[in-house]
Amino acid sequence: MRLTRINKQILLSFLLTLFLGVSINAQKKSFTIVIDAGHGGKDSGARGVVEDEKHIVLDVSLRLGKMIEKEFKDVQVVYTRKTDVFLELWERTQIANHHHANLFVSIHCNSATNRSAYGTETFVMGLSRSNETMDVAKRENSVILLEDNQEKYQKFDPNDPEAVIAFEIMFSAFKDQSLDYARLVEEEFVKNGRSSRGVKQSNFHVLRTNGSPAVLVELGFISNQDEGNFLGSELGKRKATESLFEAFKKFKKEYDRKNGITGEEEVKPKEVEKPVAGKTFKIQILVSKNKYGPSAKQLNGLTGVEVVQFGDVFKYYYGNTNLASERDDLLAYAIRKGFKDAFVAEFINNEKLEGNQNYRIQFLASNKKYRDRDNKFGGLKNVLRVKQGNMHLYFYGSTKTYEQAQKDLKLAQDKGFKSAIIVTFDGEKLIDESAKK
Repeated sequence: MRLTRINKQILLSFLLTLFLGVSINAQKKSFTIVIDAGHGGKDSGARGVVEDEKHIVLDVSLRLGKMIEKEFKDVQVVYTRKTDVFLELWERTQIANHHHANLFVSIHCNSATNRSAYGTETFVMGLSRSNETMDVAKRENSVILLEDNQEKYQKFDPNDPEAVIAFEIMFSAFKDQSLDYARLVEEEFVKNGRSSRGVKQSNFHVLRTNGSPAVLVELGFISNQDEGNFLGSELGKRKATESLFEAFKKFKKEYDRKNGITGEEEVKPKEVEKPVAGKTFKIQILVSKNKYGPSAKQLNGLTGVEVVQFGDVFKYYYGNTNLASERDDLLAYAIRKGFKDAFVAEFINNEKLEGNQNYRIQFLASNKKYRDRDNKFGGLKNVLRVKQGNMHLYFYGSTKTYEQAQKDLKLAQDKGFKSAIIVTFDGEKLIDESAKK
């Protein structure tokens, strides 16, 4: 059986890349990971309910690289892109082959016309007859239509026995290592509470000519309302990054073991960051005389925003942490989301309001006057009603500490009052003038 000219060219090119990569990696001490943020520039990738794919994956890619650079001094991190630019698929694999990568990780987000689809999945190069995996490959490969020179991509025919033989020779060298990292990634996603759709094989251009262990990670379906909101949030990006990083730590440890790397090159245990004693940090993103709902466009897609009313103004806070590193990450993310004047607000734990001031939870506003027996309060007791113009405002609880006010707020939200907010009072009267925390 004779290989066709095209298959010979592909096979010889791959074997040359493999030979050079093995030779150079044998001489160098460092481990090289190439992190590929999918799409970019004129190619937005999948459209998300909160944020587009190209922005989410770039954010996660930069976070992942930063974490690896900080903890692994013997690892060289190479990015295919660090800004919102367009790269052709062949350029991405060329970067990996040029640097003789020990691991190539292409990061993406999934999308489907079925809005209920959700879950992570990680792909390695392989032959698959599954319609589902073929659909994913077609979508990720469709970027070729945006490229100037499409003739450079050799067509692969899975029904051609000669092509299949060439294909299997090419990818047998790194298949096991690719599968190892893919499995580790999905295991870490599950540990972080995500739903895994498993490890799969498919024919991705960005993996096909890679002379290294290579995977394509789908972080989740940003077409799904819940998963799209999660991956568009600071928490979602951080959790996704942590999963990829923990998988890398295990992959690198096994790589070192197999290559006899010990001593100073071993990874040192990461020091656990200590909380800042007695303080809680939030990011104040906005002050307005208008009250905005959780999905208001003025919040720029941020989720979990906390609203506190001080007199006639509303202050909007994002995030909640007692760790300095998370505080800085939250601030940077808020600024990237368009809140250029955002700043860190420090709250002293269990600090009490002065005099008769107290926090209450406004959970309902209506032009009707309700009483307990009307069953409009969701089981909340000791409700205070305040008439303001033609409206009746209903408040639950009374506390002098912000921590207890947050607990009261959560209780009201769990009762179904999702738009409830924290309001400051002087005794049983609303504070008329703006107060500063």
